[in-house]
Amino acid sequence: MDDNKNKPTTIAEAVNRLLSDLPFESKNQIQNSSENGLINFHLGLGVGIRNEFGLWNEDSKLLEDCKRSSGNPNLHVDDTSGIIIKALWKRLQEYPPPKLVRDKDQYGY
Repeated sequence: MDDNKNKPTTIAEAVNRLLSDLPFESKNQIQNSSENGLINFHLGLGVGIRNEFGLWNEDSKLLEDCKRSSGNPNLHVDDTSGIIIKALWKRLQEYPPPKLVRDKDQYGY
């Protein structure tokens, strides 16, 4: 079985997968973060991206797309998740999901 079969091969595919898979609360936190604050997602979300998307594999097409996008052919794997998280953040800025609303606020009680 090919482990890379269901892995995203481009940054855009990775962002689409994250938009589909991440819980609403996580997307809301990322959307409401400043660009400089994205570093706070490096350990949790970043590790998950690197592991789940197979970025540690030298033959990863997603890794190659990150290198192309950054203009750095020697881009370290740790930095690839930052590129993807920033792309996700930019996408959430363009197409923001609705704000979280507590039930009490929504229904007025």
